[in-house]
Amino acid sequence: MRMSIKILLYGNLASIAGISSTNIDANTVSQLLDALAIRYGEVFREKLYDSNGKPRRFINIYVNGKDYRFLKKSDTEIFPNDEVSLIPAVSGG
Repeated sequence: MRMSIKILLYGNLASIAGISSTNIDANTVSQLLDALAIRYGEVFREKLYDSNGKPRRFINIYVNGKDYRFLKKSDTEIFPNDEVSLIPAVSGG
């Protein structure tokens, strides 16, 4: 059974999508990212994934405030009422 998860987008991901929040039906972070890439197109996909098809390391992904890298990475399960944030790292000096 698939579930609708609240997604918060920031920075250039929000600009490309034209929204700052949405809902996606998914059971894992991987499914959620794939669904977002399909929904928001090739430019969004290129910002989200590296050339190996893995999430870019400078995209911070949080599931209920916890970094997905410290959970099960792309295999992290998500549940109804969970909130996933996609935050591109900002560089500068």
